[in-house]
Amino acid sequence: MNRYQKILALTLMGAGVFVCSNALPVQADAVQTEQFESVVTVQGLQRVTAVARVDGSGEQVSEAVLEYSKALSPSAVSVSDFTAVGKEITNVYVNDKPELTGIRQPGRYVILQFARQKSVYDGDLKQKPGHRERPADDRDGKGTDAPRQSDRKLPDLSLQVQQVNTLTAMDGTRYEPTPLVTAVELKEPDIEHFKQYEYTDEQIGAVIPYNLYLPENYSSDKKYPLLFFVPDASANINAVTTPLFQGNGAVVWTSGIEQAKHECIVLAPQYTKDLVEKLGMMTTDENVWTPGLTLVTDLLMDVINRYSVDKNRIYGTGQSQGGMANIAISDKYPDLFAAQWLVACQWNTEEMAVLKDKNLWITVCEGDTKAFPGMNEATALWESMGSRVMRNSDFWDSHADIEEINAKVRDMAAFGYPINYTVFAAGNHMYTWSFAYNIEAIRDWLFRQTKN
Repeated sequence: MNRYQKILALTLMGAGVFVCSNALPVQADAVQTEQFESVVTVQGLQRVTAVARVDGSGEQVSEAVLEYSKALSPSAVSVSDFTAVGKEITNVYVNDKPELTGIRQPGRYVILQFARQKSVYDGDLKQKPGHRERPADDRDGKGTDAPRQSDRKLPDLSLQVQQVNTLTAMDGTRYEPTPLVTAVELKEPDIEHFKQYEYTDEQIGAVIPYNLYLPENYSSDKKYPLLFFVPDASANINAVTTPLFQGNGAVVWTSGIEQAKHECIVLAPQYTKDLVEKLGMMTTDENVWTPGLTLVTDLLMDVINRYSVDKNRIYGTGQSQGGMANIAISDKYPDLFAAQWLVACQWNTEEMAVLKDKNLWITVCEGDTKAFPGMNEATALWESMGSRVMRNSDFWDSHADIEEINAKVRDMAAFGYPINYTVFAAGNHMYTWSFAYNIEAIRDWLFRQTKN
């Protein structure tokens, strides 16, 4: 299914037809009377909706909402009554609303919950199937920029499900098994929190699209913290919502739970393929200020001035390219950010000297051949200049229970050092942000910092 395709199925459904994987439509209300039985059997499945959610590994279809013509009892369905192509069903719920609430109650909607599929390689990249050796000019992992052309594709959010056993509605109506049924609607609740806009920079003659989240009851009479997120260079394609589905560095801040704790505006610019062709890469291993950095910074300043932003609580974060952009912007505008979370990134060590008194949380993996040695040098430099840097002496296990990691972060933060440097054992560059933004305790630390 094309991610943005509008499937016009209302007319068919209104006529009693639902969409199947085979060529012949199935009549949703085709009634059959079994011989020797008085119970009516019907094809009761009316509609399938796919629900896609985002985590650190990207966006996947996580649920299916199956709409039936009559109410079912929660005890009348089980995981074994359904299959889904390429997916493992972990839970099944019956509800009176077409959404996953975690509550089982009588209703016309059956919600299937799917296991998340691992899509990020967490080992040594040299051992990864299809690994390519670094080019000769790589200078031992310190000198090769990200590719100018990203090979990132839009996520496959298609879904086909099948009812494989007979179900019985609460009034005794029997629903016979179905062929494969294709979802005709897609919901993306994490991405739908954001709206998309464009910023035109007259100074450099370029337009950059961006994603903006405003709190639910946003009011210009109130000042809000601003969370500024920039993704890695693999997101440099022409789809404006890429920063929202490539991982959870942007969307994690907009969940209901997170906003209840840390109400804020979230800005996620999209540095597109077209901008790469026009202006060049946003960041490079030459560690120089680029037209792309000018464009992204001008956008940031425009949002700060356009909306009701608390200028004492502007927070920056990003991974790889995005972390480098954060460092460069903070270097050039040292009074801008109250705190920054730098994930899997590095910059010219001497130029990072200006960050020695900043509130920073740095997250890298030991197996990151650029960020790990780069941040070792940077933190050593800051300490030589009198800065206090808190480190984890033993590298942490990224696969540990998240509450265990949160507890370690809280213990580290309790010392009150302005710079915190956390290293996770093994791993690799891109793997780092598949888990980093799940660490609630670092998110909490970030929002405790203020410029004053």
